[in-house]
Order: sequence, then C-alpha cells, then structure tokens
Amino acid sequence: MDTWVWIVLAIVVVAVIVLAVVAAGRRRREQERIREQENRAHAADLRARGEEQDLAARKREADAAAAAAQAKQARVEADRLEQEARRGTDEAARVREEAETHRQDADALDPEHDPGSQAGPDGYVPGRHEEPGGLRPEDRPRA
Repeated sequence: MDTWVWIVLAIVVVAVIVLAVVAAGRRRREQERIREQENRAHAADLRARGEEQDLAARKREADAAAAAAQAKQARVEADRLEQEARRGTDEAARVREEAETHRQDADALDPEHDPGSQAGPDGYVPGRHEEPGGLRPEDRPRA
C-alpha cells in the first residue's frame, strides 16, 4: 500500500479517537450537569424542610413560653389567694381575741354572772321563748 493510504488511515484513526474522546467528555459534562441539577433540587428540598422545621420549632417555643407564662400567672394568683387566706385567718384570730377580751371584761364587771350559763349579759338564753327583760313574745305590746 502506498504511504498516502497509510496517512489517510492514520488520520481517520486519529479523528475517530479524537471524536471518541470529545464525545466521552461531552457525556461526562452532561452527566455532571444533570448531577448538579439533581443536587440543587435536593438542596432546595432540604432547605424547604429546614424552614418548615424551624417554623415548627419556633411555634413550639412560643407555645412553651405561653404555657410558662400561664403557669407563672397561676402561681402568682395562688400566692395572692394564700396571702388573702392568711390575712383572713389573722383577722379572724384578732376578732376572736377581741371578743374574748370583751367577754372577760364583761365577766369582770358583772360578779354575779355564771360563766357556765348560756345566758347573755342581759339574761337572754338562746332557745327559750322569753326575750330579754323577762317578756315572752305574747306579752309584747302589739304595734
């Protein structure tokens, strides 16, 4: 064979190899491009999920803060009621002491008073049908 045939044959072989390398490079670049698009789409999905989870977490935090505020308000109200109950108890004890003091003063002023009797200082006995001063209901003057 002539040299020019060998030269043409070599050029064709080199051209085929170059075309194969170029085609393989294009295929690889296309696959990389597709992979990048898939990665971008996946990243966008992950970002969207992350935002949803962030919103859900902030809502839970807000709900927890609201519950904590409610609990704190309930504790404050309970403390207020407890303080009010203590004041009421203290006031009742003070009134009871005052009543006892009055009773003792009355007993000291009236030496004939029988401390075991249920009669009050004016002689009235609860449960009897007489009023103070010895009047019965039927003896009272009618108006």
